[in-house]
Amino acid sequence: MTTDFATSDTEWPSSTTVPSTVKKFLDDFFVVMDNNTPDAGAKLAADFFTPTATFILSGGTYVGSEEIKVSRIAAWKVVSERQHKILKVYTCTEDASDLLNIGLAKMGLVNGKHLEGNFLSRIIFEDIKSSNLKMKHFQVWGDSGPLMKLLQEE
Repeated sequence: MTTDFATSDTEWPSSTTVPSTVKKFLDDFFVVMDNNTPDAGAKLAADFFTPTATFILSGGTYVGSEEIKVSRIAAWKVVSERQHKILKVYTCTEDASDLLNIGLAKMGLVNGKHLEGNFLSRIIFEDIKSSNLKMKHFQVWGDSGPLMKLLQEE
């Protein structure tokens, strides 16, 4: 898998300027999401989410720093490598504090198989103008059917 940033080829809204701090935030966030490190959950909770944030993934809903810290434990049970790319971003607000993203996730599985599929995510930032940008809400949607099928294959 390549080492490009998540937003290297992103198509951004034409009617609203998305701040460069948001673009960097997304790149940094997906670096943590895409690397299997023991401190990933703690980094997410401390660096990317507010203390009361909601983090909704296909594997569950995590609310608050303590739950977000443990959110990555199961993320690598069947996945050996992962890369997220944000293809297109839509903003629901004039200040780009509420984003809807279309992305592509590529995964290598522990059984040696590989797959890629599209996902949607919604991100709501607490204070878009803050020098310490944080999400108060992150939710992702994706089709887990192809993953389940590959996991069942010998």
